[in-house]
Amino acid sequence: GLGDVYKRQNRNTLRIMSEMSLDASDIKYLEMYKDYTRLTAEGHKKAYIMQYLADEYSISERTIYRVIDRLSVDVSIQ
Repeated sequence: GLGDVYKRQNRNTLRIMSEMSLDASDIKYLEMYKDYTRLTAEGHKKAYIMQYLADEYSISERTIYRVIDRLSVDVSIQ
């Protein structure tokens, strides 16, 4: 039933997070990562993107680099 689908999705999500070495706290950075990919696709320079995100989300550029590194991994979903 629907409960089984929900459990399977949660299990897959947790497996993917584990394989990517993601922490549950990384979820708070998903919006920032979405902004990063949008700005990159728009052709902005990396230095501008990092400064913009640091100002917009009140976090250090070093943290942004670390999060982008973690979230930029390709994942296969089975």
